[in-house]
Order: sequence, then C-alpha cells, then structure tokens
Amino acid sequence: MLDELLRTDAPTAAPDTPVADVAAAMRRGGDDAVVVLDEDRPLGVVTPATLGRAVVAGDDLREEFVGDLLENDPVTIRRAATRADLVAVFGREGVREAVVVDDDDQYVGIVTFEHVLAAYAREFDALLDLLE
Repeated sequence: MLDELLRTDAPTAAPDTPVADVAAAMRRGGDDAVVVLDEDRPLGVVTPATLGRAVVAGDDLREEFVGDLLENDPVTIRRAATRADLVAVFGREGVREAVVVDDDDQYVGIVTFEHVLAAYAREFDALLDLLE
C-alpha cells in the first residue's frame, strides 16, 4: 500500500478557484502541487510548471480559473498499489506526481516522485547502518 508515501494534507482546489488564489496558496505553503477536485473526484493537478506554461502562452492568470489550466486527466493510482507499481506509473506516464484514489475513484491524497526517493533513501541508509 502507498500509505507510507501518501500525503493526505496536500492543498486542493475546486475548478472555479481563481488561479491567483492557487498560486498564492502554493507560495505560502511551499507546495509543488495542488489537486483540483470536483467534489471528491480528481480532475487534475496544478504544478508550478502548469502555471509557467500558462504564463508563456500569454494567458491572463488574473482572469482564469484553475480548471481552465487542466490539460489532461490526472494520473491516478489506487491506494492499494505497491511502490513498484507507482514507480512504473511514473516511468510510463512521464509524471512526478500521482493522485491516489480509493476503489470508488474518490480522492485520498497525492504521492510524488520525491516521496518515493526519500523512502528509498531511508531504506538505503538503514542498510548502510547494518554494515557498520
């Protein structure tokens, strides 16, 4: 299960949330991803790269809603998946974050590539400690 990697307190937003509000929340919280939800159904993930692409495209972000920035359905993975499943999804989809959903496709949390790296680093450190 992905519970050891899962972040359930990641910021979320409704699709009609102004982009400026989401950007401000990301700055305040130091977050690299905001999950856009319709009720508890994930619609997408907004990252700094998402905001950057909109700026480069010339979008007036003061007038946009976060739902307008979503280009694709979010990459999702079931909570019961393994870490190996998650790594495979990251590789196959070319993303650095996946939205974790339950068996009813309802939002549970988010897991990032950095979460996986940190978990492997802790395990590697523990193995090195055994050699001492």
